Amino acid sequence: MGRKLCHEDCLIRIESFGEAGKWRSRLRNCLLGVLAVSIFAYARSGDPPSGHTGGFGEPNCTVCHDDFAVNSGPGSVSIVVPQFYTSGDTFPITVNVADPNQRRWGFELSSRTQTGQQAGTLIAGTDGFTQRLANIGSIQYIGHTLTGTRNGTIGGVSFAFQWQAPDASAGPVVFHMAANAANGDFNNDGDRIYLNSATVQPQQISSTPAVNDGGVVNNASFALHPAPIAPGTIIAIFGSNLTKDNVSLNDTFLGPDGKVTTTLGGASVKINGIAVSMLRAFPTQLVVQMPVELTDVSSAQVEVSVEGQTQSSTPRTFFVDAASPGIFSTASSGAGQGAILNGSELNQGLSSLVAPAGSFPNARPARAGETVVIFSTGLGPVSDPVPTGVLASGLHPTVVPVTVTIDGLPATVDFAGLAPGFVGLYQVNARVPANTRMASDIPVVLSIGGKQSNPVTIAVAP
Repeated sequence: MGRKLCHEDCLIRIESFGEAGKWRSRLRNCLLGVLAVSIFAYARSGDPPSGHTGGFGEPNCTVCHDDFAVNSGPGSVSIVVPQFYTSGDTFPITVNVADPNQRRWGFELSSRTQTGQQAGTLIAGTDGFTQRLANIGSIQYIGHTLTGTRNGTIGGVSFAFQWQAPDASAGPVVFHMAANAANGDFNNDGDRIYLNSATVQPQQISSTPAVNDGGVVNNASFALHPAPIAPGTIIAIFGSNLTKDNVSLNDTFLGPDGKVTTTLGGASVKINGIAVSMLRAFPTQLVVQMPVELTDVSSAQVEVSVEGQTQSSTPRTFFVDAASPGIFSTASSGAGQGAILNGSELNQGLSSLVAPAGSFPNARPARAGETVVIFSTGLGPVSDPVPTGVLASGLHPTVVPVTVTIDGLPATVDFAGLAPGFVGLYQVNARVPANTRMASDIPVVLSIGGKQSNPVTIAVAP
């Protein structure tokens, strides 16, 4: 702003003027200059100029308020910010300006990355004390309003506003602030300037895999822990950070040995130390086959690793039983429309759900006497056992007989065993009883060895 103009300057100039006409003219100009400075100071009190935080080589408020050195008074400026930020979240920010000898207040603040780029978005408060100032390039500034200066307030004030954080990849964010603790005389004299800064770190999100407590369940029934799981069952493991880089893979792959691979999406699972077959992999859920060989145990422990990094929690324990039947549902929830196909269409190579017509492609209700194919898991041992990870081929019926009820009526079961071309998947072929009601939500339940499955529904029509 240059050298300040004051009344003393005017008097010196008046004494040096010789001719009356000249000094009157110059006095008038001098007084106009003083008035202009006062008006400028008043205007700036409600509209601080951008780019004066003192950060990243910027000037600070002593460009105009230069009576004292920065931070030389008994006051201070401080900021309340979060210790960590998460991407896109909005946080309250408070700037506190204090000085026991002053009575009018202002500030300016910026938020930038450590390389000086704009970081996040500054949002003015709702109390009328703060405002967004003009950008300089892409850099945002926030400062006081005229109302926010609160002339006559002794000791200090606070300015409250908000900051919406950038993506965590921006790294540490630096807040630079300059504050003016003014004496309230509406000019640049006698004001104290204080500077400060604060750095906020991005929240470090753990990439260590973790399995939820009780997070190992039958992938068809989703029966909650402590419901047991049978050897060979398709199971779901719920947790967090369960795949590399949060990748999702809904496909199953075979290794050179013809078995389902034991690594998928960078994840691998061991149950009681046995590497299991990986069927699908998502950041919060893994679908695997319980080892067929784990017989004669009442419980087992699961341990997940991602790229060699083992889960942060201790291995999770679940219970084991010879059979733990579950019927798959179309919603993958263990309830509602069952994953049950019309047998006649299946024999023709078609996939037709036993559901209301139009509810799914090719869907149609079953009729009394027709065969439906119920897809399930957890039905226990089969004749001529198939090793873990090996696709079933041929007929492998269950060792223990399976019973089915449709609409509460016993259904004739023609076959119960492993589904060819899959691991851990069973199919049960049953005939719809003659007296079954006509409805779109007929319950279907199967049982084996005294263990009952979750109920699902099918549609039955005349």
